[in-house]
Amino acid sequence: MAGSGGSASFAVNTTSGCAWTVVNNNNSFINVSTANSQSGSGTVTFSVAENPGDTRIGTLTVAGQNVVINQAPNDPLFGPWGGNVVKGSGCPASLPASVEWTGTFRRTSGATTELVITIPQAGVIGQVIPITFNGNNIQFFVQIDTLYTFNATLASDRRSLTGTFTGGGCTGTWNGSRR
Repeated sequence: MAGSGGSASFAVNTTSGCAWTVVNNNNSFINVSTANSQSGSGTVTFSVAENPGDTRIGTLTVAGQNVVINQAPNDPLFGPWGGNVVKGSGCPASLPASVEWTGTFRRTSGATTELVITIPQAGVIGQVIPITFNGNNIQFFVQIDTLYTFNATLASDRRSLTGTFTGGGCTGTWNGSRR
């Protein structure tokens, strides 16, 4: 299923009078619009909501058989990321020269984008940060020993980024890729 969501259906072929059920296995992003109980041959119709995150998989159990529904992310930006932050000139000695970061870009229910970022060596653990977009350029702010401004440009496929950061007279570079 496309990341933007949509509707689909499939046929169930059985003998006349044979009863069967449709069970949505706790998939909040799948909505079954067909009656839960039917008999004889029929059609199961369902819709899938837009995917604001990483690839996801759901299942329906139909007549005792699992039907797997795979959905791609709507935007390759959303999901897990990781990369490196490398300090440049003017940075305090207490900041490591180079650190790894991990995070997840996600869309909020208000259709804004945020990054949940972790940089353990800098004491940043699971910090939720709003992201500002201007085309493929992004900006966000992280509080470490001072407030740092991170800017980056996403590659055209939105699966990697490179950029710079500044704060308190400190500058450096950072990069990342979709994992």
